[in-house]
Amino acid sequence: MLGRLATYVVPAASVIVTALVLFGPGSPNPAPFVRVRGVPVAGGRTLALRLEGARRLFGVDDVAALEGVTVEVTNAGTNLAPETVSLGPDGVGEASIEANAPLTGPLDVRVLQGKTVLAEGTVPLRPPPPKAAPARDIAGVSSGFFRFFVHARRGHLVSPFPETLDVAVGLPEHASPYRPSFAGITLSLSGSGTTITPEKNDTNERGAASFTVTPLAHHVELVISARDPDGHEGRWEGLLPVHPGAIWLDPDLHAGLTFVSPAPRDRVYASVVTDVGRILGAVVPVTRDDVGFFRGRLDVTPPEGPAQVIVSGDPGERGVATIAWPLAAQPPSAAAPRLELLLDGSAAAEAREHARASSARRAAVFLVAVAALAEVLLILVRTRASQRDLDTNLAAAVSLEASDEAGAPIPPEDQRRIVAAARERHPALRVALAITLVTLGFALLAALSTFRR
Repeated sequence: MLGRLATYVVPAASVIVTALVLFGPGSPNPAPFVRVRGVPVAGGRTLALRLEGARRLFGVDDVAALEGVTVEVTNAGTNLAPETVSLGPDGVGEASIEANAPLTGPLDVRVLQGKTVLAEGTVPLRPPPPKAAPARDIAGVSSGFFRFFVHARRGHLVSPFPETLDVAVGLPEHASPYRPSFAGITLSLSGSGTTITPEKNDTNERGAASFTVTPLAHHVELVISARDPDGHEGRWEGLLPVHPGAIWLDPDLHAGLTFVSPAPRDRVYASVVTDVGRILGAVVPVTRDDVGFFRGRLDVTPPEGPAQVIVSGDPGERGVATIAWPLAAQPPSAAAPRLELLLDGSAAAEAREHARASSARRAAVFLVAVAALAEVLLILVRTRASQRDLDTNLAAAVSLEASDEAGAPIPPEDQRRIVAAARERHPALRVALAITLVTLGFALLAALSTFRR
């Protein structure tokens, strides 16, 4: 009875357990990982890293809001104080790690969530960024008696926000270089798709004057006319550098950094950079204000000395809304570096998840093999036991009726022939057939499981 029960229970139980393993632990799950971005510069004391969390399944990434993410950094064998951060609903978080001495590198960076490694690797330090090129004047065509130098004070214009435009006049190469003063030259500005305050202004002794220009379109043609007290005239025509879709920074920096986006969005991404790299990163939530713009503020004191803030609508700071604003009156001494991808844990996470699922599938295959072997042995044991019982029972029956029609006893040799005739003539064939059917069932299950790989 026990053998017969085991013959039916073993395959059924093994099939159920194998199916649960193959479609449960043996099925790939979304693998969490982190991408690390930053601008690590040799000589800096602050390492500001931007973490982008995601989960990968079958080569497709999805945003992951991860909690309790720890960043560990080793600088030339010295462990820096780790920092634990949380990645917001957009899967982005900022980690700022301070060093007691200038960074010399290389940096060994490891990002974990509990015991799960989200990203790890060695990050080399970059040299300080190159010196910034002198601010370029806005390209335009000068004609007449004067030469014009037109410059956006903060380098960019964003519609529909006001910016200061500095205009200076001088003498062209073909005119006499002698002039006691360039004061009192009347500059008149006009252009379609913009408002200008004031429309007219007189230059100082250096021939300079300032205007407030508010572009109302992304394509603004500006015309400047100049006339001095002696009746000399000049003209300049050009296109203003309006940055479509960019995020504007309020020039009033006393109450922190205020970002305004004309396009709808939930958050903006900011990076404060200096000559020693990225010293601060932030994800700034923005909300709709009374006039329909999306406004957010970062409560931070701008660093002393030349610095810039790179504002973008995407974590990689590569989109069209990315723009660099100066944080000081003096121009920056270095070009604004952009975020670099330092570590990408997607490949390692995918390989780790594949190895885990493969291990579970191997356990399921091992279970199938053991169950098949056990089933074969059970069938052989039950077949031999049944044959022995049949021989015993048939021999007993023949011995009870061991006489012929005349009453003479049946010879023992004839009794053995009768028992042998009742035996199964091809028991091995029946056993092979049973084994084949069992093996076929398990093979079908293994074949069906491949559809989830």
